[in-house]
Amino acid sequence: MKVATSLARGPDGKRTSRLRSSEPPSLGGTRRSTLAAAIILLWVCGIARVQGQSTASGLPTDAPPEYTSLKRFPQNLGGNFLAMFSTKNIAPLLIGSASTGVISIWDEDIQEHFSVHDGSSSFGEFGSALGSLYVVAPVVGGLLIAGNRSKNDRFHSFTYSLAQATVLDEGLTYGMKLAISRTRPDASNDRSFPSSHASTSFMIATVTQRYYGWKAGLVGYGVASAISIARVRGNKHWASDVAAGATLGYLVGSSVSRRTRISIRGTEFSITPTVDLANRRVGVFLNVK
Repeated sequence: MKVATSLARGPDGKRTSRLRSSEPPSLGGTRRSTLAAAIILLWVCGIARVQGQSTASGLPTDAPPEYTSLKRFPQNLGGNFLAMFSTKNIAPLLIGSASTGVISIWDEDIQEHFSVHDGSSSFGEFGSALGSLYVVAPVVGGLLIAGNRSKNDRFHSFTYSLAQATVLDEGLTYGMKLAISRTRPDASNDRSFPSSHASTSFMIATVTQRYYGWKAGLVGYGVASAISIARVRGNKHWASDVAAGATLGYLVGSSVSRRTRISIRGTEFSITPTVDLANRRVGVFLNVK
């Protein structure tokens, strides 16, 4: 809480200093936590709406297989970084940034009422293990090798985009950590903002949704949310840390998927009328792909 010092003249004529709060009266912890939860819900819904509008409907036919070759990995990594500055990222960036800023107002209250301060949290330990780079890196690396040998175009492109997004996400996240140097709630170090667990898990969820649809995406976002909550519960992150991490992860995942020009192969359904003047026949041609 911020305090300000003011000088006042007492009854004896001497000046005395008084401390007064510079913050308005705070809401109760329960009300603040409820409001923060509502903000997060609105933010997720806003991101989902933007994502749903920007998702392509089919796989491209003009992307050559060599585009996603391992030899082009460094080149594509640079291109995917530049793709982060696309105008299509403005809306989700504004939504995520605004939500992070508003949630940061109640960081201390959320931490006080939600996190575990007197001992380790099994839920927090679960989130730390599941979203750590020591788990994600080997899994993504293994998938990249498997996808490179696979003849399934969607799986091949998915694993390539996932590997690209992982490298880009980790680089941006740790770059921001070093630049901002925010102290963790448990004061263990000054690498709190943004949450790398949140950014990585939401990045994976976004790439998964772009390739395999909302059913798979909802599972991914559910797991990402659980990991993010676990980090706050384990007293490792402020709520605004995970909000910023989730925003970054979404932006990276959507940018990489969009630039690779891969999304869900939608079902193509068409009806074409046919007319046979010679035999005086009229019909329709139904085509489903």
